[in-house]
Amino acid sequence: MANRPYLDQMEVDGTTYDLRAANGTPAIEGYGGNDLSEEFTAEQFHSAIAAGDFSKIRIGDYFPITLNGSYKDYARFTVPSGTTYYSDADLTTEVGTTEADAEGEYQSATAIKFKVSGADVYAAITDCTAGFVKTMNATMKMEIAAINPYLRHGDTELTAQHVLMCSRDCMPPTLQYRCNNSVWFDTAQVNPWRGSALWETLNNAEDGIIKLVEGSALGSYVYKGPNNNGMRAMLATMAAGAGSPSNWAWTDRGRLFLPEEREVYGSPAWGSASGYVAGNLYNKWPIFNGTSRHVIKGAGDGGGRSTWWLETAYSATYFAYVSYYGAAYPYPAAYTYIRVPLCFLVT
Repeated sequence: MANRPYLDQMEVDGTTYDLRAANGTPAIEGYGGNDLSEEFTAEQFHSAIAAGDFSKIRIGDYFPITLNGSYKDYARFTVPSGTTYYSDADLTTEVGTTEADAEGEYQSATAIKFKVSGADVYAAITDCTAGFVKTMNATMKMEIAAINPYLRHGDTELTAQHVLMCSRDCMPPTLQYRCNNSVWFDTAQVNPWRGSALWETLNNAEDGIIKLVEGSALGSYVYKGPNNNGMRAMLATMAAGAGSPSNWAWTDRGRLFLPEEREVYGSPAWGSASGYVAGNLYNKWPIFNGTSRHVIKGAGDGGGRSTWWLETAYSATYFAYVSYYGAAYPYPAAYTYIRVPLCFLVT
């Protein structure tokens, strides 16, 4: 795909499309986007994509969806009703039992911290369960970020015509990569993104945010991939505790995923600039060309500027993120005040 953001046209698979709105404004540089739900039903949108007909679909256009329901945040813990709790993290002084389920945070390999009447108390981690159920009711403007960016990619070849969609702003809740900077959710994985609590929060088939997406207008058409976990990608091997990649391997990126650093900025900033990271097929998404308006995202639809996570690991305990003013930074994986956009493929 050849993309020329300051000119009038974009070429996609040999076909040239107009990038200008009726007033002549370039689509990527300053284009506000058309609401595609006024042009298509979700089924019609899917049918146009499947047929490779992008004549009414431009970079920066958007399809609004509603996320409504409950999901489980796997970077947090549930302290069940009836759990004994203590005044100290060493669990030596018992002070009561919980009267209802409580949200807990990782304190140590043995203790979970939570609050009772505003005071910090602690429960044995063995008495708690990973994940805490939360609710969300949010409208997301899903923008066309690229057209067929991953066509023919993968060890299982992606042959379906597709569009990459990325929300204009972040989802309202803040989300952690991990419950603790160094604690992986899934230690069987060999990639930091795939082993993270954030991946699980987004993609758990039973109670992840993907279930809310499936209940939206576009939910039936979000790409499932060969293993029902999204597109296949060559991700750097960087197992638990490793500070730099040692290899790479094909894996399922997730039906919901985040941009890699190079997919936002066009080059590495805090991730590896060579070898097993830089050699992968990650190109800058066209939506991020020529303007900061799509890089700088709000806290919820139309909200104030927010920081947001990227898919790139910086070290054993840090991940890259985009600052509220658009610059790249690394931050500890358990930091609690960062949000994420919603990204997926529609086929």
